[in-house]
Amino acid sequence: MMSAAHQAAKARDVSPIVDATNSAIREALARSVIWRRMTDGTLSFAGRAAFLEQHWEGLRVLRTGLEGLGGSGDTVTAALARNAELLGSALDSAHATARWRDHHVTMPAMLQFRRRVNEMAAGKDAIGLHAHAVVRLAAVAACPVAHEMAQIDPRRDITCVLSTEDEEHFAEEISNATLLVLAQGADVCRAYQGVNRASSCAITAAAIRRALSQSGEAQ
Repeated sequence: MMSAAHQAAKARDVSPIVDATNSAIREALARSVIWRRMTDGTLSFAGRAAFLEQHWEGLRVLRTGLEGLGGSGDTVTAALARNAELLGSALDSAHATARWRDHHVTMPAMLQFRRRVNEMAAGKDAIGLHAHAVVRLAAVAACPVAHEMAQIDPRRDITCVLSTEDEEHFAEEISNATLLVLAQGADVCRAYQGVNRASSCAITAAAIRRALSQSGEAQ
């Protein structure tokens, strides 16, 4: 990837793709089953935590991949590292302990994602890794967590590639990354079949009635 200061005469501007991706990811997640279940209360706390944990892992995997290509100082790698730290802290607070890291489970879509990142890192595919970073950071920024997440500024962080072929590859990996993020939500929904909100309320009401009844009898 090139910064604005290093644009060549024939470079292809991909900042509109980054802008469009940020909007598309938010809209896709807003329409997804995982979002609906988080909104209507049918996804358990464990399910919500698992969804965020997958993103935490994804950020770390991408950061490692880019650092392996010498990108430890660029703004995208810094955003990945910062968001992994913020998301980890949010999960520490939610779990009231950092021990969740010892029991973290990598789900199928994340395993596929890890394989793809390893392939790109081995092939020194910086364009593909940056495309996945755009999608992952957009998805994390849309998550309902307790911290403000660092986002990519396409006008500064990812501005252009060298050729039309690179632009097409960037767009293709944006699509692949989007599918993997949505598959991650599907994995969580399958693993956590959900809480029947109406049933849970009925059980809670019954328990309250029993407690009140027992209290009355005791008096």
